[in-house]
Amino acid sequence: MTKKSILKNALIPSIGLALLTISSASAMSFGHMNINSNATHDEIATQQTTMFQNQATMLGLSVDEVKTAWASGKDLKTLAKEKGISLDTVKQKMEATRLANQKTMLSTLVTKGVITQAQADQRLATLSTKTAKGGTGEGRHSGRGWGMMGW
Repeated sequence: MTKKSILKNALIPSIGLALLTISSASAMSFGHMNINSNATHDEIATQQTTMFQNQATMLGLSVDEVKTAWASGKDLKTLAKEKGISLDTVKQKMEATRLANQKTMLSTLVTKGVITQAQADQRLATLSTKTAKGGTGEGRHSGRGWGMMGW
C-alpha cells in the first residue's frame, strides 16, 4: 500500500465520523424543547419559565406544583390525572391556547407586512378546520406538546 492509499483510507472514515458528530450535535435539544444552540442562558430560562406558567394556567395549578411534577419526571398527562383533571378538558384548553397563539402570530405577520389579512384569515380558517376534524395542526410533534412535560 502506498502512503497516499493509506492516508485516503484513514481520511474517509474520519470525515464521516466528523460529519456524523456535527449533525448529531445540531439535532440536540434541551429536553423536549427545541432550543437554538445559540440561545443565551436568559433565553433558555425565559422559555422554561413561560412553559411552566402556561402549564400551570392551563391546569389551574400553581407554578410550583408544575415544577415539582416536572422535576420528578412526570408528564403533563400524569400530572393532570393525579390532580383529577379530565384529559379531555386539558386537550380542549391546549387547542384553545394553540389557536390563540396562532391568531397572535398571524396578526404579527399581517402587521409586519409579511402576509395580507386575507391570507391570515384563510390560514386561521384552515387551522380551525384541522382542529375541528381532530387534526393536530402544524407545528405539533407526536407525543410532544407543551415542552418538557410532554403530551
